[in-house]
Amino acid sequence: MVCKIEPIEREAVIAKYLSRSLDSEAVEEFEGHYLGCDECFDELRVSERLAADLRVSSFEWKQSGGVSVLQFRVNTELTHSAQELEELRREVLEQSDTRVIIDLSRVTRIDSAGLGQLMSCYSHLVKNRGALKVLNPTAEVQKLLDMTGIGTLIPSFEDEGEAVRSFRN
Repeated sequence: MVCKIEPIEREAVIAKYLSRSLDSEAVEEFEGHYLGCDECFDELRVSERLAADLRVSSFEWKQSGGVSVLQFRVNTELTHSAQELEELRREVLEQSDTRVIIDLSRVTRIDSAGLGQLMSCYSHLVKNRGALKVLNPTAEVQKLLDMTGIGTLIPSFEDEGEAVRSFRN
């Protein structure tokens, strides 16, 4: 099939498709054409790979005393509109260690969606006979953890060594 879409227009549509900013009708039209056109399909796959390579994780894992510690690379908000929210869940669920500490020192704000993701991580780890602890939550984040009762399920620590040692008790 010879593609009749101009290259610049094609790139713009692919970018919108990958960023999920096309409406449902445009997605249907896009997929109908691109999945049937070898030239466009190849360009879509290359763009997807490039986008994946450019995405840098918002998190960094380290080991401390046999426990996995997840740290945010930059200050972030765990709110319903933050991309880190889904990435947080994915990072914890894909982690093979079931003893996890999430360092919240760079979390400047959290809402119900963020609290929900923490609970999702907690539930996953507990189901796999593990545990979740949090490290250095800001005063505002700690207040929300306590107000919602999540603080009674997910212990908070100010010292990483103390948090790591708590897994041995």
